[in-house]
Amino acid sequence: MGFFNLKTSRKVAKTIFPLALGVLVLWLLYKDTNMAELWRLTKTANFYIIAYSLLFGLAGNIFRALRWELTIQSVGYYPKRMSLMYAVMGNYAVNFLLPRAGEVWRCGVITKYDKVPFSTTFGTLIVDRFFDVVAMGFIMMLCLLLDFNFFFAYFQTNPAVGERVVSTFSSIWFYAIIIGFVMVLYMLLKFLPNFILIKKMRLFYNGMKRDILTVWKMDRKGLFVLYTFLTWLGYYLYFYLCFYAFGFTEHLGPVAGLIVFTMSTLGVAAPTQGGIGAWHFLVITSLLVYGVSWEEGSAFAGAVFTIQSAWLILIGIFSIFAIQYVKRDLPEKVEIRNSETND
Repeated sequence: MGFFNLKTSRKVAKTIFPLALGVLVLWLLYKDTNMAELWRLTKTANFYIIAYSLLFGLAGNIFRALRWELTIQSVGYYPKRMSLMYAVMGNYAVNFLLPRAGEVWRCGVITKYDKVPFSTTFGTLIVDRFFDVVAMGFIMMLCLLLDFNFFFAYFQTNPAVGERVVSTFSSIWFYAIIIGFVMVLYMLLKFLPNFILIKKMRLFYNGMKRDILTVWKMDRKGLFVLYTFLTWLGYYLYFYLCFYAFGFTEHLGPVAGLIVFTMSTLGVAAPTQGGIGAWHFLVITSLLVYGVSWEEGSAFAGAVFTIQSAWLILIGIFSIFAIQYVKRDLPEKVEIRNSETND
């Protein structure tokens, strides 16, 4: 009973602590904001435009599922397309419950219902995330080419951010932690090669490595790149169209939209539910560079994040239940057994 309570407490803590961190950041961001003015600005929004933007977020997730389908098929497995779409949608809802847990759930649910080995789904997920990083790298370079001065202006407008970045990368503890982690990992692999956990990790790693190499040699690379482009185009429009919902952002244009979108994407990587707090901070401080006031940026970030998050959660919850009812082919051995019975 004690172990169960400890295990339950840990699960609760993993949910509560990130949420509390996000709420704390939100409080720090909004504590000095004139709430009456914030509410007045929020009420001026065209919520029909924000609702329309949700379709592009949905389209981006559909293309993400189609891209994942390509990677899984390249290693010889053919899960149902609707299963993959529901898994991708459900991923986001699970992440709102427990940050980063959605990725594990997404792989596990395809293993459970479509009988694809977990090492395969997880390996293809890593490929998926790797190309997201590559795509983000290209987008960042595009932002630098289109408006290089933004990044200088950003740190001038938000000096505390620049000071924190410099202090982090100049701290000896930052590098000591990285080196220490690498050394501990090396010692475990070197001196405890037969430890059961290490053996399982090696087996999992080898299977994942094999699948990643297979994906790398896939035939339909052009389609993979197209799906990647359409995924990120959908996400960009999902964010940028919301500029037209507010009078103080509708004039900013697609380049400003791309840059603020890119900054917001960095916020999603924060270890909080949906990037709550970090997303708001990066959007608000980026809009400051383009002449949008703190109150106006706060109204934009608050309205857009709340509506889009509610949409992701609703679609995700529906997908979590719907994936169980996707019609799948019977396993081959069952079909053989049935044919023998009929004979």
